[in-house]
Amino acid sequence: MTFPTRKVSYKKLIKRRLGRFIDNLSVSKALNSAGAILAFLTKQNRVHAKPIIVKIDISPLCNLSCTVCVHAKSSSNTDIQKQSFTADQKMDIAQFSRIIDEIKGKTTLVSLYYLGDPLIHPDLAQMCAIASKAKLNTHISSNFSFNLSDEKIKALVLSGLTHLTICIDGLKQEDYEITRVGGRINVVIDNLTRICRLKKDMHLEYPRIEVQYIKYQHNVHDIETARTLFTEMGVDQFTTFWGSLHNYTDYDPGTFAIKGPKKTKAIPRCHWPYMGTVIKYNGDVIPCCTYRLGEQYHKEKKLKSPSLGNIFNSSLSQVWNGAPYQELRKVVSNSRHAEKCGEHSFCHGCPMVYDTTVMNNYKYANKYTKDLLK
Repeated sequence: MTFPTRKVSYKKLIKRRLGRFIDNLSVSKALNSAGAILAFLTKQNRVHAKPIIVKIDISPLCNLSCTVCVHAKSSSNTDIQKQSFTADQKMDIAQFSRIIDEIKGKTTLVSLYYLGDPLIHPDLAQMCAIASKAKLNTHISSNFSFNLSDEKIKALVLSGLTHLTICIDGLKQEDYEITRVGGRINVVIDNLTRICRLKKDMHLEYPRIEVQYIKYQHNVHDIETARTLFTEMGVDQFTTFWGSLHNYTDYDPGTFAIKGPKKTKAIPRCHWPYMGTVIKYNGDVIPCCTYRLGEQYHKEKKLKSPSLGNIFNSSLSQVWNGAPYQELRKVVSNSRHAEKCGEHSFCHGCPMVYDTTVMNNYKYANKYTKDLLK
């Protein structure tokens, strides 16, 4: 989850994610998507369409301490040290069902994670089944380093989950654990082997399984071995891209200079306020999953970027077209509004909308080695 400010292949990005949106597409979903795109292209403040993608943070908890994440451990980064997570931070079934009831028939994709690993949630399979019954595509991304029984794997496969992404940072434990701190690659491969075998034995089309082999200079030597291994195993897609050696907190507001708003373009500078939304486990709504990651569960900073509303106190529709959301659409659409945007606005300082020095904070593995993590 990073800003698209580095050089990336958008063709590959679209190809990798396209299935999540076109699989099981209905006329009503297509019309809703068209409405959201039209609102984006015409810079409307109110969007009558539902979000095309809804990310539901069913739990921000994670079993690992990956170096890039807010769950990392650090003796020097105070923002990491001030992250606050408790065992009760989980959305319940009734709350989840309420969201699904409101977006079914319109929204195309429900993504069940944000800052945590969805396999932490004990009701994940049931949630996938609820979304599946509503004919929604569901996507999860996991480190997959869990002791999963055959019963749990079967329940997940038969839940209606449509897209599963598994992130792997190397084939050897000594390489993998450098960035996937606390993870066990043998457990990941065992789980993946069993889920692929079960899917094949049951002649199932879903879930479509993608392995993301995240490249670092200490694991690139195993890429082709990994490609062969996972292809023969039966995964549907094998993706590689360079990993990050910075932390999410390294590009939060306050860590870089803001020079001013970028010039107004014919279309908004960001699609998120028109096409997608993020709902946290407690019902709070934030506009995207790429900015202010280190503030969301920070003991102090979270007060500086309030949510756009809470759907457990109202509804997603009310929040989606409430005054705060409409204001953000103005900010991403017009530099004059971005100029007036206060620092407490979620989008203030976002590199998608403002000229900043944030790129100085990014450390990608194509240029940096693991020594940076010391």
